[in-house]
Amino acid sequence: MRIVGLVSLLLAVAPAFAIEATFTPNPADSAENGGAGPLPQSLEQRKQLLELSVAIAQTPDPASTLSHVAQQNGISAEELGAMLDRNTRDLQESGQLEEMLQGVQANLAAQGGRGASGTLPRRIIGLFTSLIVGIGKATAGQVARHPKHSSLLAVVVILTLLTLHNIPKNGLVMSSGTSPFSRGHTTFLNPPIQYMQQHYVDISDEWESSLPETVKVKKSKAGKQIGGIGITRSLDLDVSGSQTDKVTTETQLDREGYALIATASRLINVEDVIDIEQNDDDAESNQMEEAMEIMLDSISSLFGDRKFSEYTTALKWRSFVVAAEDDDTLEGAVMSMRLLGDFGRYGIQPFCISYESDDEVDDVTMTRCVAFHTLRGGHFDGELRFAIDTNKDRTGAIISVTLAIPDGGRTPTIRLARSMVESLTSSIVRSSQMRIKQAASRRNQSKHYRARSAAQAKEKRHLRYEQEKLQEEMAAERKRKWKRNNPDAGHYRPSGHRLRSPGGSPNFVS
Repeated sequence: MRIVGLVSLLLAVAPAFAIEATFTPNPADSAENGGAGPLPQSLEQRKQLLELSVAIAQTPDPASTLSHVAQQNGISAEELGAMLDRNTRDLQESGQLEEMLQGVQANLAAQGGRGASGTLPRRIIGLFTSLIVGIGKATAGQVARHPKHSSLLAVVVILTLLTLHNIPKNGLVMSSGTSPFSRGHTTFLNPPIQYMQQHYVDISDEWESSLPETVKVKKSKAGKQIGGIGITRSLDLDVSGSQTDKVTTETQLDREGYALIATASRLINVEDVIDIEQNDDDAESNQMEEAMEIMLDSISSLFGDRKFSEYTTALKWRSFVVAAEDDDTLEGAVMSMRLLGDFGRYGIQPFCISYESDDEVDDVTMTRCVAFHTLRGGHFDGELRFAIDTNKDRTGAIISVTLAIPDGGRTPTIRLARSMVESLTSSIVRSSQMRIKQAASRRNQSKHYRARSAAQAKEKRHLRYEQEKLQEEMAAERKRKWKRNNPDAGHYRPSGHRLRSPGGSPNFVS
């Protein structure tokens, strides 16, 4: 019997090797006659079989590996397993197993160390290295064949290397601000959020609102003016038609004083995120008020943290604080969105806070509305407002995002404006639902803990009372027995002997 190429182990085993072995033609030792099959003649071949046995044992699935190796060599898994077991037993009986096993393990460890160089990170590094070396060789070859084109090739190589360097750093900036050939800050790829923040922090001294000057509304008898910072403060929008299952979007064009108003809203029903027990009317009303308090507090904390884009991939939002004059601080924000920039690429829009409205509930400040206006260097001129409202029945909260562009300001496309407010609203709703559920869960755990602690304290007080009562009854019973068995009980009079001075000591006379 002859086995050719005993092992092409799976890729799960780092070393891959083949074994060439010849065996003794002993018919009495064949598997058909009850033996374990022929064994190789040389010690080197026995060592190779031991290496095979150790390699199979180190695989994640030894049984599958054994079957695969046996199938590759045209024998059954049982025959191969019996052969490996007998080889191990023979080496153990001859006293050569430990020494040979140490050598096999050292060999496999050395091969595994060499195979570690083929891991994925090293392969990636090797790929980039080979790419750079290949570019260098190709450039050198082109320069040698076409010396006149050497300058052009050098420029191409430098631009390629700069592109590879800037892609992970800033997304490959196409334009850093407004210019005759660009609408605003644009990157070719999705820019890192840290780059956007740091860029506008560095130029915080140059921040300037991009909103047009205030304009008096012609049809307003009271002389109403629209424009400037805070244009959404007096903007009255009806969001009562908000639904719980989808985002409701409304777009208004050429409204008096405004070039574009895009509003997206959605209702979060308190019963959809917090379980309310069906008890009597008073208890259910109290639970509803408590649930509404949890909901509004959670959404308010989300607005305070400015977590507006946690669950959306359409855009990125980051708020930050910079130092201002007179040891004060100024809050800014930056947003990146695809199709907002030049040529349909990623546009970066800077903002600065316009105003923030709070409500005082039980000495706790709750943010209900926050607005940001655009800065110069962006792609549109307007104000973005985030607001929280309650429905008429006070059974849910309405989250709305409004983009208002005044007359004279640059406007994004209607499709882009709708996508912007819808993405922000959907992300805020999902983040709010997560926070509401977490807050309700913590409140329930605290309530259950307090109830359990109160029950345990009550049980301990009852047990202590029962023990004290039992002790008093036992004392009264002992007193009754003492009086019944002692005729002089209750008539004890001191003899005064203990008040006498001991013998030999002076008598003290009072």
